[in-house]
Amino acid sequence: MKKCFRLTKNFEFMRVYKKGRRAGCPLFSMYAKENQLGYSRLGISVRKKTGKSVVRNRIKRRIREAFRTNMENVKKGYDIVVSVKEDAREADFNEIKRSLIYLLKKLNLWTGNDVN
Repeated sequence: MKKCFRLTKNFEFMRVYKKGRRAGCPLFSMYAKENQLGYSRLGISVRKKTGKSVVRNRIKRRIREAFRTNMENVKKGYDIVVSVKEDAREADFNEIKRSLIYLLKKLNLWTGNDVN
């Protein structure tokens, strides 16, 4: 996933947290807010309590890949922040992908069919 499709600055995350809509599941919470761009951007937040850096980075890579492979099914023009919960440590890629799609549907950001 290209860097232009990522949220990197703290103020971008805070804007989505404060003014965005929220949905949750056992693995993570998702916040979404409209942006003025022609594409959607993803930000991932993982607390240190989740595990050591190897575990946190593995979770982030899996979420980014699940988002990248389904990007054509996500509505354009949104900033999306995924806040990871501790239960995501044991989750495999398919479970993360299903949870991501579930939350996108819950926030009305999913335009595609069910992909499992």
